[in-house]
Amino acid sequence: MKRALRDYGRTSARPSGSLSFLERSGNWLRSLRVVIAPIVVAAGLILSAAPVFTPLASWPNFALVLVYLYALYRPNQLAAWTGVPLGVLADIVFAMPVGANALLMPLFMIAVQWVDRQGSRVHWLADWALAVPLLLAYQLILWRLCLIAAPSDLPGAEALPFLYQGLASLAAFPLVAVLFVRIQRRFVDGIRT
Repeated sequence: MKRALRDYGRTSARPSGSLSFLERSGNWLRSLRVVIAPIVVAAGLILSAAPVFTPLASWPNFALVLVYLYALYRPNQLAAWTGVPLGVLADIVFAMPVGANALLMPLFMIAVQWVDRQGSRVHWLADWALAVPLLLAYQLILWRLCLIAAPSDLPGAEALPFLYQGLASLAAFPLVAVLFVRIQRRFVDGIRT
């Protein structure tokens, strides 16, 4: 008994000490599943900032749709507090006033989770319909925050790019949802599709 108490803190007595190298590396790789969601959203941010030359600002905000999907389907993988660093990254990537997305993204995630708790999901089309007011409200509030940070002489003209981006994000929702499911099945759940 005394020997067991004395050897308790040593490596040989710990359960991980008896694991092989492959088992320890497998456990380490499984623990990396925690960072998949922020990496996927950051990749969506980079993809949203890709240079696309269109006459209108019609490139979707993939990161916002991914944040919506994570908040709706996998809130345990992307906690609301992770919206702050992702929002700062979005502010830097999109050249917006620092703090605008950092403020809105966690509030957006909390709002999505609150609305989801109020009702029941029936079909993914209902989730798409739920995304319409939430994504457009996010874009309009972001426009107002940017207008407060950098006032302009034309108060209504700047809203159009934000609305176009919101509508493009809603149009890209099914594609982003399919990619979201594929990423979840492949990297998180371990199901090959």
